[in-house]
Amino acid sequence: MNKQKPKKKSSWSVMAWMVAVALWSCPVAAQTLSSYQVGMGSTNILDTYLSQEKFSGTGFTVLGITEQQKPGNRWASIVQNQVNFSLAEDRAGNDSMMEGAYNFFWGRYRRLTPIGRLQLMLGGLANAGIGFTYNTRNSNNPAQARLGLLVMPSAVVIERFSLFRRSAMLRYELDLPLVGVAFSPNYGQSYYEIFSQGNYDHNVVPTTFVSAPTFRQQLSLNYNVSRKLTLSLGYLGDYQQLQVNNLKQHIYTHRLMVGVVRRFTIKYYQP
Repeated sequence: MNKQKPKKKSSWSVMAWMVAVALWSCPVAAQTLSSYQVGMGSTNILDTYLSQEKFSGTGFTVLGITEQQKPGNRWASIVQNQVNFSLAEDRAGNDSMMEGAYNFFWGRYRRLTPIGRLQLMLGGLANAGIGFTYNTRNSNNPAQARLGLLVMPSAVVIERFSLFRRSAMLRYELDLPLVGVAFSPNYGQSYYEIFSQGNYDHNVVPTTFVSAPTFRQQLSLNYNVSRKLTLSLGYLGDYQQLQVNNLKQHIYTHRLMVGVVRRFTIKYYQP
């Protein structure tokens, strides 16, 4: 009995299969705008857990912003990484306070129909922050930890125009507080009680725009020096406030920011 040989696929069927796969996984380009900035300016600190005094000084901030939008989509994603460090003194110059923090912002914005040269984006940010405040003279409870998560409604206004025959962009962002959660010791409670003895006393506290009226604003001017180089000059104001467990704290920072901006395209495949 003769066995039939399996039929070989023709080159035309193989080619048709490859074309179908290529069409099914079409490359899509996402426009990405990244900004890297450093800044310096004034800082005002109050932390009643460590001292009743207000401290003023100078601080530094490093800020990275990445904005991505798919073509034909009105929604854009924004990621921001912010690192801050400050050193301040009291009014008499006898005591000093040190603070540092890292904040991660992730947001989604919807682009509205442009009004002339103005582009408005509305959305919200999730602000996750971790930091510390350290009093150099305190021997008992010299440091305070800062840890929190905050949901912030946000708006961005962009205007594009020509300046000295080069393209420029003016961008303003305002982030307002809504709800969140924060860590805080209670009044008179030490960290030894919290972590060594396990004495919990409302140390994880829900917050609102009343108990944590934190807001943030950015103003930047991006100027295309050449096709490959865009410079950024702007202002960053970050006003972090918290009033829970009979304690008050705030850190107000004002920064003059300078940096560079680059735009590129990311290609990915989607079915």
